[in-house]
Amino acid sequence: MTNYEIKSFDQVTLTGYATPLPLPTMTNIQTVSQLKTTHFGSLAQSGKFGALMAGSRDKIGYAVSGTHDEQFTYFAGANTTVTTDDAEIRELPAGNYIVMRAQGGSSRQLFDQLIGEFFGKILPKRPELYTGDSFIVEALLNGKPMDAVVELRLPTTVTE
Repeated sequence: MTNYEIKSFDQVTLTGYATPLPLPTMTNIQTVSQLKTTHFGSLAQSGKFGALMAGSRDKIGYAVSGTHDEQFTYFAGANTTVTTDDAEIRELPAGNYIVMRAQGGSSRQLFDQLIGEFFGKILPKRPELYTGDSFIVEALLNGKPMDAVVELRLPTTVTE
């Protein structure tokens, strides 16, 4: 089982772009994963994500998935000094987060693996760790989506 730790993070303001997605279930998880890849890919190809990363304060690429305005959304963004007219702003609240880390492979595969391990193995044994009405943060730490170092961060009220 992948180890996790609980870390405290400061509030982070992200600028980026969201897309609506179907609510992930065991039967459509591959489709949702492909849609996440498509969204990120279109932002990369258009130059929008590169522009955000050019002004990044921490050089981390973020994706946040969860229910927003009663719709499941996938938001890709950065903690950036860049402002654009068509981007959205999202706040990641300060607090404790469950952190799982992986590296060596495509970022999407690593995130999917960590999500599967958390929801399939860890959460059933420790249901107090995460509430279902929350969100998930995917953080690409090294800027290399095909040889990635990633963290999955899930907000928690648990301290250990």
